[in-house]
Amino acid sequence: MNWKTIFNPFGRFDEKYLLGLGLISLIAIILINQWTSSYFTSIYRIDRMENFDFQKATISTIISYVSMIAVLFVLGKILYKKTRIIDIINTVLISQIPLIIILPFEKIEYTKVVTKRVIAYQDHPSGTFPILDFIFMFLTIAIAVGALVYSIVLFYNGFKTATNIKKWQHVTLFCIVTFLTVILCQIFNK
Repeated sequence: MNWKTIFNPFGRFDEKYLLGLGLISLIAIILINQWTSSYFTSIYRIDRMENFDFQKATISTIISYVSMIAVLFVLGKILYKKTRIIDIINTVLISQIPLIIILPFEKIEYTKVVTKRVIAYQDHPSGTFPILDFIFMFLTIAIAVGALVYSIVLFYNGFKTATNIKKWQHVTLFCIVTFLTVILCQIFNK
C-alpha cells in the first residue's frame, strides 16, 4: 500500500468491498451519533441534538448522504456518461469515514475541562499559562482538521475517479455543486 492508495482507494479496491466498508461506516456513524447526541444536517455539517431522537437523527443523516449521492450522480452523468451509481455511493460513504474520528471529541470529558480552563485563562490572563491544556487543544484541533481535509481529499478523488474529470472547469463545477448541495441540505434538513 502506498500514498496513492491511501488518498485514492477507489482505483485500487473492488467497488463491492468499498460499498461494504462504506455501509459499515454509515452504521458506525449512526451509532456514534446516538452516543454523542449528534446528527448530520449535510455530509460536512454535524449538529448536536438536546433531546436526542434516534429516528430523527438517523433519517437526517441518511437524507444528507442520499442528497449528495443524487446530486453527484446527476452531475457525474452530465460530465461523463459512463458514471456508475455504485462509484458515487462509494465516494460519499468512504469520504465520511475520517469524520468518525471527529464525532467523539466532545464526549471526552477531559476536552470539556480543558476548554473551561483555557477560557478561564483568556478571561484572566494573569494566572499561570496552561501550556498542557493549550497543547491538548492544539492536538485536538489538528486531528479534527486533518480528518476533515482527508475526508475532502477522498471525496474529490472518489468523484474524479468515478467521472474521469480532468478539466479545471469540471473541477470548479464539482466544487460549486458540492458547496451548494451542502448548504441546501443544511437548510432543508434542520
